Amino acid sequence: MQRVLFLLCFIVGVISIEAQTIEGDNDCTYSKEIIVPFNYLDNAVTKTMHHLNQTVFYNYRDQFSYWYKVIAKEDAILKFKVNPINDSDEYVVYVYQYNGKDFCDKVYYKKIRAVKPTFFIGNVSKENPYDLTEKTFAAKKDNVYYISVLNTSLNNCGHNFYLIDRKDTLRVKALHLPCKRDVVHLSVKESSVKNSQKKQDIIIAKINGPIIVKKDSVKTDSSLSTKTTLVCKITDAKKKTPIDANLIVISEISKEEITGTKTSNGERIYNVEKGKKYRVKCTAFGYKNYEQKISIVNETNVVDILLEPFKEGDNFVMKSIYFYPNTYALKKASSDELQKLLDYLLNNENISIEIQGHTNGDHHIAKNKAYSTLGEEWNFEGSAKALSQKRAEAIKKYLENNGVKPERLDAKGCGGKKPIVRDPQTNEEGQLNIRVEVVILKD
Repeated sequence: MQRVLFLLCFIVGVISIEAQTIEGDNDCTYSKEIIVPFNYLDNAVTKTMHHLNQTVFYNYRDQFSYWYKVIAKEDAILKFKVNPINDSDEYVVYVYQYNGKDFCDKVYYKKIRAVKPTFFIGNVSKENPYDLTEKTFAAKKDNVYYISVLNTSLNNCGHNFYLIDRKDTLRVKALHLPCKRDVVHLSVKESSVKNSQKKQDIIIAKINGPIIVKKDSVKTDSSLSTKTTLVCKITDAKKKTPIDANLIVISEISKEEITGTKTSNGERIYNVEKGKKYRVKCTAFGYKNYEQKISIVNETNVVDILLEPFKEGDNFVMKSIYFYPNTYALKKASSDELQKLLDYLLNNENISIEIQGHTNGDHHIAKNKAYSTLGEEWNFEGSAKALSQKRAEAIKKYLENNGVKPERLDAKGCGGKKPIVRDPQTNEEGQLNIRVEVVILKD
């Protein structure tokens, strides 16, 4: 009874923390989206197994509650269950039904009521009689269901989420990034290992992230093959749409980049080795950089890379915008970077930006006689701040000429007031200060 009271008190505390998070960041919008039936996107013709066995990683933002968004494309009786990665981890699960776009606000202000919560705990016994059985709910066509897996333990290594639709079971392994496990010793009985003369011990060193080892995975020597597959799916964390991004997978041991292949649906597939660690780096224009260390433990490893788009107040450097010295004439080498910025704005019509020009210092600039026969942009004379303004306006003009509405664009010359290197000692350090930055004014 005391344990139940403790859990209830702890849940109240966690819910209050979660509510604060939702109010500020709308964390429940960062949900793992699932469409049923599972083969809906495959046009009911083909279905690959890695779609039904997925891994997602989450960090501080989602440590209190991880959300699943289930979209029903047809009527179905769905079953689900949750169990923790660690025996010590505990969760309580809520199910909501809501089709509107303001779900987070409705939850925060308690305008949506969930079904009675069900406790899940890793070590089930007579002393801890919490329910780990499957739960069932009737999903109606075109309805949206939100499932919250709420952490009620002091630490949190993650959980396994199972969603069952008829004969198909989707398993999502949700791993909490900061979690660490101690050295694990797994003893395998002699009778369970063929071609072995004595008991074997499998020792797994401490790594970042939880460890899962199945005894039957070492039945024979042939089952110890190290070759396996890593599948990376890159998605916009807000829109839940696929993204064409730059992805690099590097071996943590050899530091070599692993070559992968791109499928027709945009997924990246890499041949990797079980028991090894890899570093995944992903970049896309208009999104925050993603970097994660991954330990390979399964036959097929699916990683959902959720790239977070820049939001109001964020800024980023246009790394490949080049001007001829002391002019606001753009070099031809800038065209690719300018095209990326143009595509970004045309594909996100709600976004407004400020284009900032930056120089290395605020010295006076004289005309270059070698450019006297060229256009106005080549024959600038004035302060470095005035030049930075002209450069920002040059980019603004390019965007306007290619279809971006002027009211979405501001140009600002900052001169040398915001250097990256305050006292540059080399030409390379000085060049870091000469740059174009973009600030998101409205997203």
